[in-house]
Formats: sequence, structure tokens, C-alpha cells
Amino acid sequence: MTHNVTSDADSTSDDAADADALAIEIVGDDDQVTLGPQDFETFPTTDRECTIECASGTRTTGTWTGVVLADLLDRVETPPETTHVRVTSTDGYAVCVDIVAALDAIVAVARNGEPLAEHKPYATRFLGGKIDGARTVKGVAEIEPLALEPNADPSDLESMSLDDASYG
Repeated sequence: MTHNVTSDADSTSDDAADADALAIEIVGDDDQVTLGPQDFETFPTTDRECTIECASGTRTTGTWTGVVLADLLDRVETPPETTHVRVTSTDGYAVCVDIVAALDAIVAVARNGEPLAEHKPYATRFLGGKIDGARTVKGVAEIEPLALEPNADPSDLESMSLDDASYG
């Protein structure tokens, strides 16, 4: 299901905090762009049912609403031979996902109809049906398409120590 996100005309001080939480840098081949809440609202969104198995062993299934990663990458020039996408959190947690799995993913802003920022210390989450639970990213800060050499190890570009304890 695809729909457009609308914004509330009446802003509050909480909106300013949400704006900081939803600033995502998209890094291209020779350019980059920072997308804030108003920019995010210009994208169509989609709903995806995903089950995530957390490092703790708990499983959670929900309907996640967000922007398809491919739409975000369209805002910058990507290397034509892109093989992976690195997604980094506000706390430095970073994953490197193969392009096939990444293009099936979304940057979610809501779960089961509830905005993430209302119940979590982060406003976004990178996830998808082909993304392992440990490779979902809470509080997305940067997305970068990469063209790795065939012998390169994508895990060398990751920082997967436990993320911010407040992210849970």
C-alpha cells in the first residue's frame, strides 16, 4: 500500500526535536543531500510487514511505513556499478548491505500506524524483508551507495557494536 505523508500545520517545540532526529544525509558519487522532515514528506511512502529478530532473540512483527530506499538514492548520483549500501545510525552503528537487499528495504518512520519518534528515542529505522535483524538500523543518519571490488569484505565497512542503549 502506498500513500503520501502529510504534515500538521501547527508546529510545536517537539517538532524541532523531531526535525533533528529526521535529518538523513544521502551521500552520492560526487554529491550529497541532507533530507529533513519537509523533504521526507515529498516522497511517497509504502507499508511493509516485516518480522525482525533482535540480537536479544526476541521477534517482532509489524507493519512499517516508510520511504523506499531506492527513492532516497534517486536524490543523488550513485555509482553505476553500486554493489552495496552503507547505512549509519546517529550513534555510529553502521551496516553494509548488498544492493539487492537494500533496494527492497525502506527507511521507516512509523510502525503499526504510530510514528516511531512518539515512542522511541529515534525517528527512523532502516529495514526490509531481506535485511537480517542485526542489520536493521535505528536512527538513520547517513545512507551511502558503494561500489566494492569483488574481493572486498563489506564487513570491513561496518560498525556493529551494540547501538545506543536508549534505542533498546
